[in-house]
Amino acid sequence: MAITVSEREGVVIFKLSGRIITPGITEISETVAETLAGCPSPPRLVFDFKEVTGMDSSGLGALMKVYADIRPHGGAIAVINVNKHVKNLIVMARLITVFKSFESEDDAVAGLMRHP
Repeated sequence: MAITVSEREGVVIFKLSGRIITPGITEISETVAETLAGCPSPPRLVFDFKEVTGMDSSGLGALMKVYADIRPHGGAIAVINVNKHVKNLIVMARLITVFKSFESEDDAVAGLMRHP
């Protein structure tokens, strides 16, 4: 698993690749925590799943922890390029309303910029 971090208009974009499973979950948590330390408030994050080949419940749990950490600060999370497997996990966990889903990075950045 690998993570690439970029930023556009105050929105932080995490491009994930590979399998998001235990034990690689700590890499996601640490990378997000380090990035949030220098992030403006409220944090607006996009997770790009285009290169993700699989994810298990621990991967979903890591995303939920990020959400729980940023929500009290008015933050928001968007997901893009979600494959069928990951989308099924998100739907089964009833998190489809928690993570805003967009078709493209441009749409996600624009959508999060409108987030109050």
